[in-house]
Amino acid sequence: MGYDEHPVARVQSGSLDPLGVPRSLLRDAVFLRLMDRILRGEYRRGQRLRLDNLADDMHVSRTPVREALVPLEALRLVSVQRYVGVIIAQWSLDQMKERIRVTCTMLAEPPSGADATTERFDPFWIRDCMTEAGSFVELAAWLLRRAGSSVSADWVAAQRPVLDMFYTDDVALANGIDAAVDRRHRQGLVDAARAAAGREDLDECTRLVCELGGCLITLPDRFRAAVPA
Repeated sequence: MGYDEHPVARVQSGSLDPLGVPRSLLRDAVFLRLMDRILRGEYRRGQRLRLDNLADDMHVSRTPVREALVPLEALRLVSVQRYVGVIIAQWSLDQMKERIRVTCTMLAEPPSGADATTERFDPFWIRDCMTEAGSFVELAAWLLRRAGSSVSADWVAAQRPVLDMFYTDDVALANGIDAAVDRRHRQGLVDAARAAAGREDLDECTRLVCELGGCLITLPDRFRAAVPA
């Protein structure tokens, strides 16, 4: 299966002109651009940034920047402090792996719930995923919804932007990870899990998704870092 190019590559400075651009799209574009710079290390951990400077850098008003900071703070990538500004959080690779590990734990023992669905898996959901990590999130969230764990599913789904971007080749490389290694195996797991979901084999789909999660967790440890983290 193929993956689309990095979304930030599709966000040109001109497209951030607020004239004629829906506010939600502007917010999302700023969110992706800021997250990309954080995960690449262009903004240092602990660095303080002013809202006005961020807005000028993005060629937008303060409003979409302020709106984009809300999900970034929820993902523990920034801290917005009154009278201080925006502080880049002390995020780490371990936090990325922990997101995946927690998801696998939820899949192994789904939290009890009474709102299980019969929703069939739609392959369209993973069409726009950039990496196997994005597909992992979408499949896991669907499995949790099917198990009646909607709150857990919502938490997992909220992790897609950061995990999907972190495992792209260039962002992973900036963190000392060669994401291209063993990719064929991971893509095979995604394809197999998608097929299992399509035939409603939830047990097999869960097994495959958890195996995929394990591959993502161990990727930085199994292969020598390409550059210092």
